[in-house]
Amino acid sequence: MGSSGGPDGMIAHVSGSVKPTGSSLPLRWAGGKRLIVPRLLEFLPGSFRTYYEPMLGSGALFFHLQASQAVLGDINAELIDFFRVLKRCPYKLLGAIDELRPSKASYYEVRAAIPSSAMSRAARFYFLVRLSWNGLYRVNKRGLFNVPFGGRTPSILLPRETALAASRSLRTATLLYGDFEQTTASAKEGDLVYFDPPYPKGASWSNGFNRYHETRFTLEDHKRLARHACVLADRGVYVLITEAARRELIRLYPNSFDITYLRTRSLIAAESARRGTVYECVLTSYRM
Repeated sequence: MGSSGGPDGMIAHVSGSVKPTGSSLPLRWAGGKRLIVPRLLEFLPGSFRTYYEPMLGSGALFFHLQASQAVLGDINAELIDFFRVLKRCPYKLLGAIDELRPSKASYYEVRAAIPSSAMSRAARFYFLVRLSWNGLYRVNKRGLFNVPFGGRTPSILLPRETALAASRSLRTATLLYGDFEQTTASAKEGDLVYFDPPYPKGASWSNGFNRYHETRFTLEDHKRLARHACVLADRGVYVLITEAARRELIRLYPNSFDITYLRTRSLIAAESARRGTVYECVLTSYRM
């Protein structure tokens, strides 16, 4: 899997620290890969056909690549619905978001609301994620958003240029709601699938921020992901995965997958001083 010692006793190459990309994203997302996009580009195959990202989140890699053929998915229906509205009606969405005034009081009013239209639901989703604590999306077991107010009151919630650029990028993309196995079922030889599963970055399984849906993404789901990644790789699909640098996760993948460790910063902590350096890893089913 690699050539030098990594954390937790694993054998891998450890890269240098990484800096954030300068590209704008339409959505803040806890666990998003904005910080390591410049490094992820180094792990891409020389060429590929359709780009798949079944655990979309902020879509940092997709929006940087501007892939002309893409299938984007997520188990979070609100997230996919937001991107569908942004794709089809960016101007109307901007108008709906502009009607919401950023304040602590309005945050909790919006959080308690149950909008009836796709447009109002998309605006509510964006407003809550934009102003929530650390940009976190988290729901309880009933699927209700329960993140507290984060203290920010930006004068512009979603910059017009960012929204319009994202809408153009999504124009040729297919947006699917569903489990990762379902949304990558059509991937074939020469396609690229990028998996970025929820994982406890620098945290224990019990308090990792992995509840983006009513059900947690558990260790059993990681095992299922590893099996599916192997099926795709055997099919000739290029498989790229970012994972937590944890022994029990890395051992799920066969030696045919290359692994590289990256040093990054944990962006989720109650106090900024506690956001230290953590390790993540990149796995590929192919050689660059």
